[in-house]
Amino acid sequence: MSLADQSQTWFPTSVQVTVHQARNLRPKGKNGTNDAYAIMQVAKDKFSTSVSEKCIAPVWKEEASFDLPLFHPGNADRCTLHIIVMHRAQVGLDKFLGQAVVNLLNLHDNKSSKKTE
Repeated sequence: MSLADQSQTWFPTSVQVTVHQARNLRPKGKNGTNDAYAIMQVAKDKFSTSVSEKCIAPVWKEEASFDLPLFHPGNADRCTLHIIVMHRAQVGLDKFLGQAVVNLLNLHDNKSSKKTE
């Protein structure tokens, strides 16, 4: 894409992310449950949800907004949303439960995808 074309193209400057829930998590806590929380990260910015205690399928419905760097292929790693779900341990380190990675650059370029997924 030429510089002239880029100047006529709209690129997003921020993204609003909502973490609804997590499913199919392996229990890591006592009594076969989790004290789960999610960490959302874009570039160096992070947001953590509250802890959903003693559950297997936590529901948060929490949102965060992140500023985005300039969209171009060289910034692909900085235009990636990482969502990591952790179990809060009472003693010791928190335990990894799962993750999702969304390339926002690809999502923006894919005109046929729903922007609410």
